[in-house]
Amino acid sequence: MNYKQAFHSIDMEPADYAKKFAIPVIVFGFVFSYILYAFLPTLFVGPAKYIPALLPVICILFAVYYPMSMAAGKAAEIDNNMHYYITQMGSIATAETPRLDIIRIVSENKDYLYLASETKKIYNLVTVWNMSLAEACKFISRRTPSIIFEDFLDRFAHGLQSGEEIKSFLSAEQNVVMNEYESMYNGALYTIEIIKELFVSLVMSLIFLASFAVIMPVITGMDAILLMSIVVLTFVGTDIGMVFYTKSMVPRDPTWQQTKIMTDAKLKLNRSIPVSILGCIVVTIIVILYGKMTLPIAVAMCLTPLIYTGQISRKIEKGIRRRDENYPSFIRSLGSSAGARGGLIDDALKALRAHDFGPLTSDVNNLYKRLTTRIDKVSSWNMFSASTGSNLIQRFSVMFVESTHLGGKPEIIGDIIATNFHRIVTLRKKRYQSASSLVGVLYGLTGGIGFTMYISLGVVDLMQEMFASVEMPAGMSMGMILYTDVGSIETLSAMILLTMIAHSLFSAILIRVVDGGNMLSASTDFVIMVWISGISAVVTTSGVASLLGVT
Repeated sequence: MNYKQAFHSIDMEPADYAKKFAIPVIVFGFVFSYILYAFLPTLFVGPAKYIPALLPVICILFAVYYPMSMAAGKAAEIDNNMHYYITQMGSIATAETPRLDIIRIVSENKDYLYLASETKKIYNLVTVWNMSLAEACKFISRRTPSIIFEDFLDRFAHGLQSGEEIKSFLSAEQNVVMNEYESMYNGALYTIEIIKELFVSLVMSLIFLASFAVIMPVITGMDAILLMSIVVLTFVGTDIGMVFYTKSMVPRDPTWQQTKIMTDAKLKLNRSIPVSILGCIVVTIIVILYGKMTLPIAVAMCLTPLIYTGQISRKIEKGIRRRDENYPSFIRSLGSSAGARGGLIDDALKALRAHDFGPLTSDVNNLYKRLTTRIDKVSSWNMFSASTGSNLIQRFSVMFVESTHLGGKPEIIGDIIATNFHRIVTLRKKRYQSASSLVGVLYGLTGGIGFTMYISLGVVDLMQEMFASVEMPAGMSMGMILYTDVGSIETLSAMILLTMIAHSLFSAILIRVVDGGNMLSASTDFVIMVWISGISAVVTTSGVASLLGVT
């Protein structure tokens, strides 16, 4: 990617970008740095005096890198929609639709985000600036930030210039673009494995940092609460950074449908949220009244009702995945049956009602009942897509309805959609496997954090008890050897527990980011990891107490 493509992505000329954005940002950096030196000179002494000088450097780097960063985001938007894009173009082409109309139709699809905007530019270049379609494709290909889209436009332009039939070209492109998408998707999955190893390494380093933060006050006399506060912030900052970094690297391929139609499944999930919150409140009141539990177990019990929402979300998600697996056979059968009946979708659906499509069967039957009312076929298909809960089914069903409405051949359209749909489902299975392995890693890390940190705390508690009763010779104090007053052990224990709860929360979110599921499903993993934290705290504390004789 070069700066020409980057400035095209932000729709600005380099001169305009310099005047309206880059120069103001850089000037702000120098001015703010001068203000800090002039009005707060006592604040920046020693090594800290270089901090304000870094502000102009940071602003310059930001101004230079910003266009490239925006272009990378736009490229990701394009890459994450290319498989839908090429499928829709191939389906529409079966209706012998003129090539410029194909460009217009896909450019009006708002689900494609920046890809629709790029396609709209091609359409405008042809209709407004009187370019040929091939020239317009070449013009945009030299400026688009996506390599996949750039290669596709180059091939498209060559096919147009050579006189190749648009339908045969787009039919051949299905396999080419899907192969490129698979390569991109597999590359992202490999990146997830690297992120997994990186996360483990970072957490192991932070565990040692936390152990030193607990023990160092005994040796140096530093403020233990301050050190532990730094550990908490470092842990939380690292977890948040990993979540956002992982989110930027994984493909944007959500499992749940993105429409605003309220289905029974959505309603049930939404109703479970207040039930879980009410359960947490009731359990918290019971725990407070009982008052005989250790803090880690008490916190885990108070958060346990959240698992209700997580389990409902997981159950719905499992059904969505099963419907995704059955959809290719349904849409291929529907296309073939409709083709044999002269394109009559209603008659084909009636014949298919006798077949079993697993969890999709009831949705197919409801779709037929809606279509036979002959009120609104588009709304009927939209309700079918929404009731399945699947984003993939929603996106591909729209293509099927639109293409058959334009007069396309249902058997060819069904085969195109089913083939591409199946390839995406196969990629998703690999993603789910990667997420499943991540679950085991994060569960183990959570237990390891609790074990290491509470052992360190137990050792500090032992040292305080051992040396608090030692009588030192006249003229000497215990501080010359060890600092026994490091603060409240209970406070340090609570801060360690806070660190583990925060880590459990962001670890659960990280799992959902990797597998592309609903964030509410993360509550199950969160509760489990909080229980792992609580049990490891209690077991480790009890074990250290019995082994080292701490009372």
